[in-house]
Amino acid sequence: MVIPIIVSIIIISSIIEILVIYQLSKSRQSKRKEYIESLGYKYIGSDKEFESSVLKGVVKTNPVLRWLSVRINHVFTYEDTEEKRFYFEMYVSNRYYSQKYFCMLLKDITLSIPTSQFAIVPRGFLKVFIPKEDAFLRQFIIKPKHVVDNLPYDLKEQLIRFSSVGIMYKDKELLISKAYSHKELPIEALKLCEEVYQHIKTSLQVH
Repeated sequence: MVIPIIVSIIIISSIIEILVIYQLSKSRQSKRKEYIESLGYKYIGSDKEFESSVLKGVVKTNPVLRWLSVRINHVFTYEDTEEKRFYFEMYVSNRYYSQKYFCMLLKDITLSIPTSQFAIVPRGFLKVFIPKEDAFLRQFIIKPKHVVDNLPYDLKEQLIRFSSVGIMYKDKELLISKAYSHKELPIEALKLCEEVYQHIKTSLQVH
């Protein structure tokens, strides 16, 4: 008699815990939606089709994310621009590591660079072990390697300033990602991604 009661209590406790977590998550998403829309953006939220497209597409160019679990949430867009722009948060994790990124995705973008896909992503703390004289190569992983020869010097000089920003390009989709913490507001990361895009646009003649 005692065992069924204990089991029932455990089940009820688990259900209550799930409901509380769900309500808290729903409340956070509602607040995020209000915050984003107050800045003039259109909030989409979770979009499985969009997530699948991004993860199977442009994100595949990033060698750092190859063995990590990647999820996308808090998708929003800004419609008053010529380019198709999407913004979202990307959660990257494995058993021992987790990191959140703010991302800006631009579609139908053509760059004046002789390759259909590439990735320029930060090495992070591993850069201290890279015995390269070139500061750009020490700071970033470039795939494929020959892409570095096609990047204008001015662009490389600018990108060195953004140690936490990665750039991925595939099938006319340009993804700019910025690693950030829970203390950093999305709008702050967004502005930084926009700044990086302006440098790319100027140097690689985006059209």
